[in-house]
Amino acid sequence: MEAWFLYFGIENIPPWLADEYTDTWVFWIGSVGFCLWATQLYFRQSLRIGKLSVMICEGEPWVQADSYVDRSQAAPTSGRLYTYRIALINSADVTFRNVEVKLTSLEKRPQNFHAIGSHLKLRHDQVGSTNFNVHPSKNPQFLDAMFVDVFNFFLGDDGSSFLRVTSLPEDMNRPIPVDKYEVKIMATSERGEMTIAELAFIPRPDQIPEFRLLTVQSFPGATGASS
Repeated sequence: MEAWFLYFGIENIPPWLADEYTDTWVFWIGSVGFCLWATQLYFRQSLRIGKLSVMICEGEPWVQADSYVDRSQAAPTSGRLYTYRIALINSADVTFRNVEVKLTSLEKRPQNFHAIGSHLKLRHDQVGSTNFNVHPSKNPQFLDAMFVDVFNFFLGDDGSSFLRVTSLPEDMNRPIPVDKYEVKIMATSERGEMTIAELAFIPRPDQIPEFRLLTVQSFPGATGASS
């Protein structure tokens, strides 16, 4: 540090700037700053060229309502079961193969909740598929996207309710308290395309809960993806 000041003709150098420990701190601060700048540059570039993304909208099929009878209690209760979904959008010209979608975080996490890291259920899937192909999206409303279930919310005619995360295997799902949750979901293809979405499940008085997309990050995979 002292040498730099002398190089620019500055002779009256404060003692604390001439200390060797100051040189060390300046070196490490500069190194950390460079690493942060390089990381930000990489992620900004990745966000620009990633082709696998997540979208949610209002109405079906993002939120689907069906008649349902809750038989988990002593007396069966009729009501409506709402399924909240995300849509996986492929904006490339090739098919992304063997895409897996997993729940990577749930905040605030209920006690005895063990679905972190589990696959999420593909829309209308009955066999517990854990990977699938995502074809290029051509529909302007993205109705040709691949839809993945995230939450089931039941509202009974008697005012009762429950909430479940639609993780696999389904028989391991247990109701969790109806509360506000922030979830993080990651989808990856066999060639490395990846998207990470953060979403919020928000209960509302006198309305069904809202499912809101907070952020999406998309990262590119290997070149020459499968067609």
